[in-house]
Amino acid sequence: MNAPDPSSYSLDPTNEEDAELISYFISELPERIHSLREASLAGDVENIQRIAHQLKGAAPGFGFPAIGSAARDLELAAIENTTGSIESLNAEINALINLCRSYAKES
Repeated sequence: MNAPDPSSYSLDPTNEEDAELISYFISELPERIHSLREASLAGDVENIQRIAHQLKGAAPGFGFPAIGSAARDLELAAIENTTGSIESLNAEINALINLCRSYAKES
């Protein structure tokens, strides 16, 4: 269900070296979740935007376009967040965290 989308890989999952890179990306997701949660609790919209931007750029190349899309949504919401209120970003933050968790659990 949550397997990487082979049609979207920049890397070849059948290649041993590329498969290791994909596994490394997945293994880093819990740390990204933690960083995102910490930024959210601290009300750090700038850091939330930075983390989302990084995931938006990296995830699709590893075969995870859904993470990239959710990260894009969060990044745009953070950019457009004129009030600086974390509450207005909670839906996007939780969507991205839950998606990352679903992939990290399967590895």
